[in-house]
Amino acid sequence: MRYIFASFLLALSVVCTQADEIAIWNFNDGNLTVDRSTRTASMTTNFESSNVTYFSGSSINARGGDAAGSALALQGGSNTINNGRTLTWLVDTTGYTSIQVSFATQRTSTGFNNNVFQYTLDGGGNWTTFSSYTPPTSFALQSFNLSAIAGLNNNPQAGFRIIFNGATSDSGNNRLDNLVVEGTLQQTTPVPEPSVLLLFGSGLIGLGVRCRRRGKDRLKA
Repeated sequence: MRYIFASFLLALSVVCTQADEIAIWNFNDGNLTVDRSTRTASMTTNFESSNVTYFSGSSINARGGDAAGSALALQGGSNTINNGRTLTWLVDTTGYTSIQVSFATQRTSTGFNNNVFQYTLDGGGNWTTFSSYTPPTSFALQSFNLSAIAGLNNNPQAGFRIIFNGATSDSGNNRLDNLVVEGTLQQTTPVPEPSVLLLFGSGLIGLGVRCRRRGKDRLKA
């Protein structure tokens, strides 16, 4: 019984963690508006508006039963004017740690083949390069584990962006779908008042005494 009581006290002091989505864009509505979010989130791009369109999407990385639907498609533009331009999303990560970003992506043969993924800790004032990648020519999962970047934890000014480079034609494009920002939700389990602990402990002791007496009675019988 002492072991049970000690285990109960230990459990009360443990911080409960739970993986959870913070913000999701599935692009099925044909816009950059966040579809579901537990915190403030927004997405913008400085591509020419005529080169921001929506083509058929993917079920890769889809969450919550989302249909494949549409995918965001960013095109090279006239004289590949959009090389060097960005897609940016800002997400309040307050209450979350171990941040991760993932999405489905593909490119056409003349689309952007040299992309840079960056993050910001101050709402976009300064950007840090985390990784570069080349999208495949058919939809596949692209993910970035940012759990080692402590500054992204519990940060109301966290944000991410992709710099697109390497398009070689006006219509060459990259598609992105089911973009998810997620982390570990922090919840501290409330510790009961001392009187509640005492009552619980007394109950366990009483239960132990009862079980012991029953065992002795059975032996006598």
